[in-house]
Amino acid sequence: FDVGDQLAVEKVTKRLRPFNRREVVVFNPPEKFREIVGDSSGKSKEALIKRIIAIEGDKVEVMGGKLFVNGVQQDEPFTNEDAAYEFGPVVVPPGEVLCLGDNRNHSLDGHIWGFLPAENVIGRAVFVYWPPWRVGTTGMY
Repeated sequence: FDVGDQLAVEKVTKRLRPFNRREVVVFNPPEKFREIVGDSSGKSKEALIKRIIAIEGDKVEVMGGKLFVNGVQQDEPFTNEDAAYEFGPVVVPPGEVLCLGDNRNHSLDGHIWGFLPAENVIGRAVFVYWPPWRVGTTGMY
């Protein structure tokens, strides 16, 4: 996604089916995010959009720039570049997911603030509707 993209967010199925890896979700930031950002900018209350890369019970690690989930290197054609950091290994707790931004090296995401309670998810991103030349579902696996 690009800065300025407007997305349609579907809010019903979060109550009907579990979240899956690779889904793009919009959510209210977790408490740890608010602690890092602080309240002075107003950013701590804005909804965020990231990709779920792991669900409860998954073991996650970033090493050598690559993401591994349950010991398997993930194919991530939607990322801008390999991660320039190491992370984990960690196991996602029950009722939570791990979200990372597609722009890994410039994203304030789960590798910094940790796990996201599933209850914080507002909904799943389903398609880009603005700007017109970007309309579609590209990248929303």
